[in-house]
Amino acid sequence: MNFKLKTLVAALALSAVATSANAAISAGTSNGNSELVFSAWDSTAGVGYTYDLNWNKFLNDFVGIDQAASAAGNPVLAANAVVQSSMIGAGGVIFDDVLTGFNLAGSSNVQWNLGAFDNFGRTRLLMTQGDAGLPFASTNNQVKASVTGFTGYVSQANSLVTVPAEDTFNTSVVADGQGYAGLLNNGFNNNLADTTNVLGGTSFMYFLAPTTLASSAAQAIQQQLFSFDGREIVAKTYLQNDVWRLQIAAVQAVPEPETNAMMLAGLGLMGFIARRRRNNLAK
Repeated sequence: MNFKLKTLVAALALSAVATSANAAISAGTSNGNSELVFSAWDSTAGVGYTYDLNWNKFLNDFVGIDQAASAAGNPVLAANAVVQSSMIGAGGVIFDDVLTGFNLAGSSNVQWNLGAFDNFGRTRLLMTQGDAGLPFASTNNQVKASVTGFTGYVSQANSLVTVPAEDTFNTSVVADGQGYAGLLNNGFNNNLADTTNVLGGTSFMYFLAPTTLASSAAQAIQQQLFSFDGREIVAKTYLQNDVWRLQIAAVQAVPEPETNAMMLAGLGLMGFIARRRRNNLAK
């Protein structure tokens, strides 16, 4: 390989590195819709972790854009919150990767959540439901306050990233103020219901947005996130080869205990009828 060709190859390699580097969690340059952000913290130890999934998927990719700024647009907005087939891979998996630099695995009191926001126009929020299973039931003002807090947290979290890379992450402590992963706590300063789960847990995803032409105290839109074919969208953390990973996937709904009981009762009744028929035929 001659000198000129070597120089060209080196320049292309440097260009590729520069292109893949990403120093910040992106909230969009004009539409304000962010990438998904994973947060974890140990409130007892006062340490946190923030991870930018950084796979070029934003809130709009999951729930579409807000096209109608009218009262009639409220049900349309909720109806459009559907994950399309183009995002879903084999086995229903949408995203699955290592939580780079995750250093809280040895902590005993870790909580985590996953979310994205839109702070441009109508404020919108995508967030995990906590393991308590509480409904969000937030007002218009509470959703707006949550998005404001989320925006400030992401802005400060970006300033704590020490090694900008494709897998952007940081670690934080209480002294980092708004950049500390646990500052907003599991309920975003009491504006949302519980958003967090324990390590190894699985959470449903919810879409929240203020209604239009309604008072600030009115109940906001609350819509569980489903796939195009009606499967529930879930986020889970799991341990594989001693490394914690995050997965987002579309899964079939698990029947409620009452449904299972009814199915068992129905099967039992069918069995009883079959036995009576056999007995009657034997007479």
